[in-house]
Amino acid sequence: MRLVSWLCAVLSGLCLSGCGDRQASIDAALTLAEKLYPGRLELFDSHLQQGNYAVTLAVKGDPFTRIRFDIDRDPSQCRVRSHCEQRLRSAYAEGIAAGAKLKALNAAFPACGVTMLAVHEARVTSAFRTIIELDLDPANQQPGLDRLAPCVSAFRAALPLDVVPEQRRLSLRILTPGRNGPAIARSPVTFESRLDDARQDEPSYMISIAPEARTTSAGDLRIYANFLSRPELRDQLAEAARKALAADGQGGHVPTMTFLNETRLDPSRLDVIRTYILACSIYEPGKGPCREDIAVRLHHDLASGKSSDAQVFHDVRNQHGRLDLPPLPGR
Repeated sequence: MRLVSWLCAVLSGLCLSGCGDRQASIDAALTLAEKLYPGRLELFDSHLQQGNYAVTLAVKGDPFTRIRFDIDRDPSQCRVRSHCEQRLRSAYAEGIAAGAKLKALNAAFPACGVTMLAVHEARVTSAFRTIIELDLDPANQQPGLDRLAPCVSAFRAALPLDVVPEQRRLSLRILTPGRNGPAIARSPVTFESRLDDARQDEPSYMISIAPEARTTSAGDLRIYANFLSRPELRDQLAEAARKALAADGQGGHVPTMTFLNETRLDPSRLDVIRTYILACSIYEPGKGPCREDIAVRLHHDLASGKSSDAQVFHDVRNQHGRLDLPPLPGR
């Protein structure tokens, strides 16, 4: 008990001496903001990082604009003509740009019938990604994507006239309607809006729309990379690879912890991927990771969870030890 008490006291002392003071950080941020942008900003949030606080400010009366910047470990150093002032000015410019973009999206997308669900990431940047729901036919996505055209035009029209090209670019993560039907639209979507946990494991698709582009092509869709790291999907594909190796004359071992490689979305279908699972020709239990020199190519149906068209490739590393796999068709 004495050791535990001593450790708690030491940790508490370290935090008091090394961690920023929350109220002092807030006060410093608000004081500096008032000097630079009098009467315009108010506190929205603050949180502890590694030894200092990040403070998020909001433009008064504006639900979209967020200005997040780091306060010095010693809040008294956050003043005019300091690095802290430079950070606030930079965060202000980026926050204003991002807020204008998010406001334009909220004006355009619900009005054209496309449901906005959330903002993909917590960072406040004009390059943020928006999560939407769009009904896409698994075999023919172009009609669904064509519904975005008026939304994109309306979004661009809602932007301020002096925006930079990055604000005109759209980065979208697309979910299709779930088993319970179309999602209920959220209004408004802010930088605090997050995708419901229940939908995080659904397949989703990425697409980027260049600053001057008005249309989108189904060929530009990509599967959301984080979906490919789901344990359930990895386990399904690893088991399919093991079965393929068991039927192969030379055999092979699929490691317990395995990952998808070179994965491509089918050229036309949304519910099919092609990928490789790596395996080892030599495996000795208890002697650490084996050298993955076999690849099993698989065609996987996301809807059914079934894999097919397995093909085994041996000696898939070149003379330098790097993987040399036949290219997969897809997008």
